[in-house]
Amino acid sequence: MDISVPTGTISRAIDAGYTLSDAAQTRKLSDAEIKTIYEAGAGLALNPPSVTPHIGVAYTVIDDLEISGRYSTNALRLGGRYQFLHKERNKVDATVGLGLGYFLLGVPGGDLLQVVELSDFTRYQIDVPLVFGTHGNWYRVWGGPRFMFTHFGIDLSLALPAVVDAAYDGLTELASFSGNGYYVGGQAGVAVGYKYAFLAFELTMVELLMSGDLSVLQSKRATLDLNSFIVYPTIGLLGEF
Repeated sequence: MDISVPTGTISRAIDAGYTLSDAAQTRKLSDAEIKTIYEAGAGLALNPPSVTPHIGVAYTVIDDLEISGRYSTNALRLGGRYQFLHKERNKVDATVGLGLGYFLLGVPGGDLLQVVELSDFTRYQIDVPLVFGTHGNWYRVWGGPRFMFTHFGIDLSLALPAVVDAAYDGLTELASFSGNGYYVGGQAGVAVGYKYAFLAFELTMVELLMSGDLSVLQSKRATLDLNSFIVYPTIGLLGEF
């Protein structure tokens, strides 16, 4: 189970989006406020506050080479990693990996704003984990840097209500937001158990550098920056056979 907690720009944009979504029910929004609504919708789609269960399986096809798959409620990740250091010979274990992720369905956070509907959400990502660790009969300890690249595209439908006594007839727009993001940071984890079963806890902390172009009716309106610092704790059960 993963717990994702966005902070920084994304968190502020989401909070402002909720406030302006309520305000749009009673008054006209300015162009700057409409831009903030779009930022909130994009932030909710790309990194919503969430608790996500998932299951993963890894298999060592030959010595030192592992392939793995992981499925969550809306995403699939396929990956592999190679162990190039061994505790028995090098006093530490170390692996390098490559993972490919794709979001399968749904729009995270798509129904949380009253005035923006998100659709046609596409996203894929590539991650390169480098992990150092050690192990014993009853424990596993690991840590290392993390890097991930993601590309995304979202269609947004903005529908502001007509406001009584405000000379405002409402506004409907079709927009799109697409761009790239880079996650740079590190992770550390520990697992405790015996032989075949371990209870694990892992903490990943990364800086998210993300920006994209907002287009309305296929005309570029703005470049949005959604930088954030992400705290990403994970708990899980590991089985080794």
